[in-house]
Amino acid sequence: MEQKIRLLGIAPYSEMRPLMLEVSKEYQDIDLTVYVGDLQKGVEMARRNFYNDYDVIISRGGTATMLRERLDLPVIEIPILPFDLLRAMQLAEQVSDHYAIVGFPNVTTSARLLCEVMQYQIDIYTIRNAAEVEPVLQSIREKGTQAILCDMVAHTTAMQLGLDVVLITSGAEGVRMAFTQTIQLYGNYRNLRAENRFLRSLIWNQINQTVVFNDQGELFFSTIEDSGTAIIDYLRQESLRGETNSQKHILKQIDNIQYSIRSHRETVGNEHYTAYYFSESQVPLSDIRRGIRYSGQSEVEEQYSGSLYSVVGLLRDLYHTIQNINRTSQPVMVFGEEGTCKEQAVNYLYLQSDWWDSPLVVVDCFLLNTKGWSYLMNHHNSPLTRSECTIFIKNIDVLTSDQRGQLLANIIAMNVHKMNRLIFSCVCKKDEAMPDAGVEFVEVLSCLTLYLPPLRQRVEKFPAIVNMYLSHLNTTMTKQVSGIEAEAMRKLQKFDWPRNYSQFQRIVKELAMMTEQPYITAEAVEEVLKREGSVVPVGDRGEDTEAPLDLNRTLQEINRDIVLRTLERENGNQSRTAERLGISRTTLWRMLKN
Repeated sequence: MEQKIRLLGIAPYSEMRPLMLEVSKEYQDIDLTVYVGDLQKGVEMARRNFYNDYDVIISRGGTATMLRERLDLPVIEIPILPFDLLRAMQLAEQVSDHYAIVGFPNVTTSARLLCEVMQYQIDIYTIRNAAEVEPVLQSIREKGTQAILCDMVAHTTAMQLGLDVVLITSGAEGVRMAFTQTIQLYGNYRNLRAENRFLRSLIWNQINQTVVFNDQGELFFSTIEDSGTAIIDYLRQESLRGETNSQKHILKQIDNIQYSIRSHRETVGNEHYTAYYFSESQVPLSDIRRGIRYSGQSEVEEQYSGSLYSVVGLLRDLYHTIQNINRTSQPVMVFGEEGTCKEQAVNYLYLQSDWWDSPLVVVDCFLLNTKGWSYLMNHHNSPLTRSECTIFIKNIDVLTSDQRGQLLANIIAMNVHKMNRLIFSCVCKKDEAMPDAGVEFVEVLSCLTLYLPPLRQRVEKFPAIVNMYLSHLNTTMTKQVSGIEAEAMRKLQKFDWPRNYSQFQRIVKELAMMTEQPYITAEAVEEVLKREGSVVPVGDRGEDTEAPLDLNRTLQEINRDIVLRTLERENGNQSRTAERLGISRTTLWRMLKN
């Protein structure tokens, strides 16, 4: 038995629905479903039912015009026949001796021809969208016309303005003509429609999910039944970002689900669409994934834009070096003394590379516990199993010799360095070369190197760095700091800065927040630096790790040392520092103040 034509009817007024259903009984090869809705409401109903596998949409007047513009299914228009117009005009003459005709071109074109043949003198107004309705009707009323002949597009507004209204209705003959045209059209594209249905079934039955949005953030297609889920909301926001790159890879965690998402931009006619294909996996327990995090381009941009490197332009001198590094996909080793903010340099390296539209995965070896290391080395969902990502493995110098060997073996065996962009970091001691741990990775993986100079090598730029950072801090505080005294600046320049930029950022921020005067004084600087001297030993184990704690001090001094070290490790973020130490922000602030 041949399959019937699935026809979606959008009736512009309620009385038309039973007429369409009654006439459809005369056609055995039509399966008709009818909803009532005019213009935008009708379009919304059609869009809501678009994926119920209808073959053709049938409607009338302005609603049919809008449906053609918004949907890709064929739209057949129920014609307004000359007899329909004559019948309505006869009714209008009984309402008023002077009336006007208002409608879309499909109404007014026929009306003009009819008036010319019948030699009627009637004012005719053409509208092309819903926004024109009220101004046109206001103009008609101001001219003294009290009655109009129109279709549903102007009916409601005319009633609200107090005009007498005669509605142009369609008869059974117009509906029959539309059904006949539907059958003829469907016969011409039946095979194309069958192929489309087959391809759609392939999408529905694939393992991954598929979601498509247009540039207005409207859901065009989805294999997910519930359109209100968190992942749909996230992807809608992504689609509204207006990015023009054709393909992108995103890793996003929502609640306890990790989504691996690939996007693809496509243009069909004048419409632009973004398709998202994604799979999901359960996120391991936080204890297992401690030290591993995933970020997208927007998150990295936000993190870098507020960093010291961005605010004062610390990487300007390295711009050409970074450009040259990014011309290849070779692994990179970033090294320098502790506190040189290697992660922010990596963020910049990532944002300036051709890999910016893929995820950035950060693995902090210092934070990995035994379970985390096992997850990294052995789990099927480990970052090392990813492809087309930038993977930053930081603090490799804290790994044991056996761990470094295991990591290198896995990278080579799994071709991680060929399927991703790999970046490593390690810490060198003051005035010393790259440590052996870093050299090992450079030699085995042929890494390019990026050296980050310590703060003491930028003494000549110190006044500019300090004042630019103070200017940035002024945007984050309720008070304003005008600058720093000359003697105070000299004291800062003479300080050794063993923890470099991390230490600088924290100290200048503390000075700015605690000063009660427009300028930071030399006395305030001396007091802070004196306190720093007793708690800032030079470290050699990681990006922000230090020598063992000096326990020959009071408990208060030891606690403050721990707080300062953690604060620097969190790049000055007090909320994350308090969370990591298991204390409130108030307690943290009090410990810093003391």
